Amino acid sequence: MTTSPLVRQCLALLLRSKNSSTPLPPATAAQLHALLLTSGHIHYDSLCLIFRSYCACGRPLDAHNLLAQMPQPPPVSFCNTLLRSYTDLGFHREALVLYSRMRAFDHLTFPFAAKACGGLRLRRHGRAVHCRALAAGFGGDAYVQNTLVSMYTRCREVAAAEAVFGAMRSRTVVSWNIFIGGCVKNGCPERALEVFEAMIGAGVGVDRATVVSVLPACAQAKDLRTGRAVHRLAEGRGLGNYVAVKNALIDMYGKCGSLEDARRVFEDDKFDKDVVSWTAMIGAFVLNDRAGKALALGCEMLMTSEARPNAVTMAYLFSACASLPSGKHAKCTHALCIRLGLQSDIVVETALVDSYAKCGHLEIIEMTVEKGSRRTETWNAAISSYTHREQEKKAIELFKRMIAESVRPDSATMASVLPAYAEFADLVQAKNIHCFLLTLGFLGSAEIATGLIDVYAKAGNLEMVEKGVKPNNITMTSLLYACSHAGMIDEGLRLFDDIRNVHGLMPNAEHYSCLIDMLGRAGRIEEAYRLIEDMPFKPTTSVWGGLLGACVLHENVEFGEIAAKHLVELEPENTGNYVLLGKVYAAAGRWADVQDLRRMMEERGLHKDPGSSVVDAKSELC
Repeated sequence: MTTSPLVRQCLALLLRSKNSSTPLPPATAAQLHALLLTSGHIHYDSLCLIFRSYCACGRPLDAHNLLAQMPQPPPVSFCNTLLRSYTDLGFHREALVLYSRMRAFDHLTFPFAAKACGGLRLRRHGRAVHCRALAAGFGGDAYVQNTLVSMYTRCREVAAAEAVFGAMRSRTVVSWNIFIGGCVKNGCPERALEVFEAMIGAGVGVDRATVVSVLPACAQAKDLRTGRAVHRLAEGRGLGNYVAVKNALIDMYGKCGSLEDARRVFEDDKFDKDVVSWTAMIGAFVLNDRAGKALALGCEMLMTSEARPNAVTMAYLFSACASLPSGKHAKCTHALCIRLGLQSDIVVETALVDSYAKCGHLEIIEMTVEKGSRRTETWNAAISSYTHREQEKKAIELFKRMIAESVRPDSATMASVLPAYAEFADLVQAKNIHCFLLTLGFLGSAEIATGLIDVYAKAGNLEMVEKGVKPNNITMTSLLYACSHAGMIDEGLRLFDDIRNVHGLMPNAEHYSCLIDMLGRAGRIEEAYRLIEDMPFKPTTSVWGGLLGACVLHENVEFGEIAAKHLVELEPENTGNYVLLGKVYAAAGRWADVQDLRRMMEERGLHKDPGSSVVDAKSELC
């Protein structure tokens, strides 16, 4: 078949795009594909060129269809190219489907598969990718190991990430940065700082990514000393003028409470401030209770900067408004959100509702929900606002309207509305919300189950297990606590027996502490002591402390001395134990023992806090 000039031009264009860093526009790639199809010049080589163009220009689904049309099994490099296109665009499920069908792999396959697992937080699939990489002989590849560390940290498997990181023979700066950043994202700032110190000790040269990764760890740990050391290190390595580093420094200093340092970095003229810079400084003012300065800086940003506020900026400004008594600032900020087109952003909506609630403008909250995006998060913020402002009836009404309008609640919704039901102390309402929770499957959450227990407890009904709720240790602790404070001794003792005999759970220290507290409040101190003697494990300080507190309440010297003796053995430096025993002696009029106790404390070098002295108490009584 003779190749026409137009077809040759198409093929030449595809070849040039293959070797270029700039991909063809998606529409152009599709047009070239159509032209080759209609001209009958579709063959393996041209399919390969079109395939690569589709992957490069962000049309992986079209590339996937082409892959299935190839007359022979495609090489691994083609599958890897498509995997990369999928993961770059966030099509992680499609990437994993492709990976599951592959029968040949190389060292590039597993990083893309691991990235997809991390993107979907699929721990089990991530471990399977790791195992297959090991079986294929790529477990020691540095690129594979780096992506595995990243995958595990994204799946909140810090221990697994550390195991991979620890097994690496040659760690690059990228390896250190990934693990440090992963620790920070998983709320382990202290571990991140330890790894950073080890990195410096190993002589690894830090880069911008290192600084930007470790500064949030300093912020989370409130470690201003290390933060300043990182700042000096960044300046010494010539990294201090990069925008990302400046922004991380402002954020760190603000969260560590050093506003002057944050302002000094922000006002440095050596870098061009972007929206993150302004937002970080506004946030620093908000976090340090400088609401007025935060709002003033927001105005300055609007008037003098080319950077436009984003959703996070507005959320910080709403937080500033919430701490001011007048609601006019919240209304002005709300108007600004509308002008900027940010009013429907979920972060802005929830911050807006919270701000109006704290300013006391509850009447605007409902209007905001009605005219907003009506997403679950916005309803949650409104319901929570009513609950915290002791507007339980409004909270429940809004929750019922949310259900009526087919907005699906989540666990945060239920956590917000259950306290409102509890305050109503209505058994019928308690049963209604219980049925609703069962229907939607929320009772698998310990937090929700505990909230429902509180609803039943305040409605005067603790037979909850018969309603189909399987309790766990947290559930039983909450029940015993409720019985203790309600004076329901017999019910509490029965529940304690049911922990092992009915529910197959082992009583723990918290269960015993609740039971000791319950018996002690009722004056059944000897019974509480016998229970302690029969415990299957060594009593904790909370158990003995509960008994000693009951002895103070009921002026029982005999068992107070026993409890205090055990507490002193467990916590010899805790002056509170001596003070409580002194109160027992003082209540019984045994002032000589009070004086002996004080001498013992002085001999041991212990000092009571002002206002807690048993000697002062004696002088007042005398």
